[in-house]
Order: sequence, then structure tokens, then C-alpha cells
Amino acid sequence: MWIGKYLSVLLLVLIICTPTGAVLPAKAAPVVEDVLLNDTSIYLLAGNTWHFYQGYNLTIKSVNQEADSVWLELSLGNNILQSVILREGDLFIYKKNDQTLLNITVDTIYAGDDEELVAFSPVFQYLDRNLPEPLIPEDENNQGQNISLDDNISNGTNGIEGFRLHMAVPVIVIIAALMLFFRKKDP
Repeated sequence: MWIGKYLSVLLLVLIICTPTGAVLPAKAAPVVEDVLLNDTSIYLLAGNTWHFYQGYNLTIKSVNQEADSVWLELSLGNNILQSVILREGDLFIYKKNDQTLLNITVDTIYAGDDEELVAFSPVFQYLDRNLPEPLIPEDENNQGQNISLDDNISNGTNGIEGFRLHMAVPVIVIIAALMLFFRKKDP
């Protein structure tokens, strides 16, 4: 008789303590230490420069409205690394020692009477191991990205850090052992 009562209490504790996602194995977050900009967008006026991390600079030298193209110049400090003319949809990839450091897609070229604007999306920047690591402010990290529930997988669905099935099972076992130990014996 007492076994049924204790089993139903244990089952209730298990249901309450175990979050819905805990019965499935947690997906490990991918390690992307080398990614400085991940799938972001950049909007730049002709003649202006975008300053990337680690001192890389992308300058729009000019926009050709008739050819619907843009002349880009990549530099590091005062050294010009690459100069290229691209159209909408073209990729700009900068590699150094067979490692991609910048991967930029020309999304849209807007040309008006007075100004030209170029939208780049997606934009990726990867860490150049030959240069000092940049300091990335906390509020700029992952700017423009979708934040999913998997980003902080160590938090349980109940909001308690690390409280998952591996924590709920020992708690249930301890409660069951204490209930058996302190149960009243029938005369």
C-alpha cells in the first residue's frame, strides 16, 4: 500500500523537477572563436570607410551608376591589400595564407542624385591570428544576429543554471530514500 503512495509522489516530483527539454540530449553549441563578425549587414556611402576589427578598412572609392558597380578598396593601416570592382550579388573574399579573413557580399547598390549607398550582406570577418586579438564590447558581440534558445544551453528551461535531468534524478533518489527511512511502520 505504501509503495503505491510513494511511487506516485516520486512520479509527481519527477514531472515537476524535469524540464521538457531535459529528456532529450542537449545539443552542444558550436565553437566559433575565430568569427569576429557573423552574418551581419553593413551600409556604406560612397567615399566612406568601414573600420573592421584588427585594423582592416573597407573603402568605397566610387559607384558607377551606369554599370551598377562599386569600386572597393581593402586596406590594413596605410597598406592597400586589395582593390576590386564588383556588381550586386558579387562576393568579395580576402584571404591571407589560405585563410579567409573577410567574406562580403554586395547586396544592393542604391544610386541617387547626390549620394550612392551600398548595402553589404552577409558580412563575415574571421580572426587574423597574425594580428593582436581585438577587444569586442559585450553589446556589439553577435550584433544583428538571431538569438536562439540554444545560445545558452547550460540554463535549464526552469531558469536554474545547470538544472537538468542529471540533477533531477539524484534529487528524486535522495527524496525516495529519505521517505523510506522516515516512513511510519504499521503496527
